[in-house]
Amino acid sequence: MRLNHPDIMPVGPMIQIHFDDREIAALPGETIAAALTAAGIVAVRQARSGAPRGPFCGMGVCFDCLVTVDGQPSQRACLTRVVDGMDVRSSPAAQPGSALPPAETREFACDVLVVGAGPAGLSAARRLALAGAKVVVLDERLHEGGQFFKPLAHSHEADPESLDRQFRDGAVLGRSTLLAGVTIVNEATVWAAFSPNEIAATVAGQSRLYRPKRLVLATGAYEQVRPVPGWTLPGVMTVGGLQTLARSYRVAPGSRIVIAGNGPLCLQAAVELLDGGATVVAVLEAAPRPGLGRWSALAQAALADPFLMLQGRALASRLSPLMHWGRRVTRLAGEDRVRMVEAGDLTLEADVVALNDGFASSSELARSLGCAHRFVARGSGAMETITDADGRTSLREVFAIGDGARFGGAQAAQAQGVLAANAIARDLGLAVAPAKEATRTVQ
Repeated sequence: MRLNHPDIMPVGPMIQIHFDDREIAALPGETIAAALTAAGIVAVRQARSGAPRGPFCGMGVCFDCLVTVDGQPSQRACLTRVVDGMDVRSSPAAQPGSALPPAETREFACDVLVVGAGPAGLSAARRLALAGAKVVVLDERLHEGGQFFKPLAHSHEADPESLDRQFRDGAVLGRSTLLAGVTIVNEATVWAAFSPNEIAATVAGQSRLYRPKRLVLATGAYEQVRPVPGWTLPGVMTVGGLQTLARSYRVAPGSRIVIAGNGPLCLQAAVELLDGGATVVAVLEAAPRPGLGRWSALAQAALADPFLMLQGRALASRLSPLMHWGRRVTRLAGEDRVRMVEAGDLTLEADVVALNDGFASSSELARSLGCAHRFVARGSGAMETITDADGRTSLREVFAIGDGARFGGAQAAQAQGVLAANAIARDLGLAVAPAKEATRTVQ
């Protein structure tokens, strides 16, 4: 279904794409996953076992939404923009010779290459460009902003002043980065880091090799989900993946939604879906109900981030009739898609279940370069990149900042971007002002 908002309007006119033997109406600027979701389709392919699969992470990490597009197999539905007349297949089409011929690799030199256009990457890129550096930012998604800002897709338009603060702050950061002179390349897949000054990427089917003097890895984090029976059913996805569909593309994949996990992202996603006209039947929060017995933990949270604490309390209060505290999903059931969720002795009917059991840093590029890392036993465990106070890794030319190095949230990520930019500017002999506020933020 498509969600409602008094100040957010779809652009038009509608275009048509084909999914298997069905014609689907789509909005220009949205992804294949968003168009299929709006049409009520959540199963987009079959696994080798024959089991149905659908979009899961919503950010191109899980590869569970692979489809064949105009004869080209293994295209991610969550990252591929619709085109009028596009032919989408749930299984590879037998078209010998349809593969594209190898493309010549083009090389690009720059002072600084930033991988990731989220809060950390954009913050670093903008400051470096203002200092006079030639900066290129590569990002795999259709729009800059990352998983925190989740900008409104080009399939919709709105007066910026009518949108919430998160939308507005992301738009300001993106615009100011471009105005500073940064080159932002979207829909760019960085697939290898051979050395700090040899970064391979694919952009619009073209092979590119970037040769920067300094490399900034601002790759963000991805959600962790504890496997439970039925977790691969279509209609089961991460909370962030569901929020992307709702927030950026204004669609919801079902009529009875259950959100299960821990933390403010679950609460925010639930409220946004309700505001858009979707039906959220329950929010299962793994943490116990807050109370006086947990005053110490509540006090620590309030001291760490008072605004986030108050925001979380307000969201939880609004969702109070739907909240089930101290609950974790233990089983999911269905055939063509999820139909039921169990959380201990609680059973609910649902056709969408969104899960979140924490976050892990996307440290793959840093590890492939040989940067020093450490294991942290948070959630299901994750590897964090070891850096100094400026974000410099064990390789002098490589910086790792934001949630891609260690999970700390958007505010800390932007501050780390400023500190890394100052250190890189000094390396390049460029003048920058001291970053006292950013230093205070990360301390």
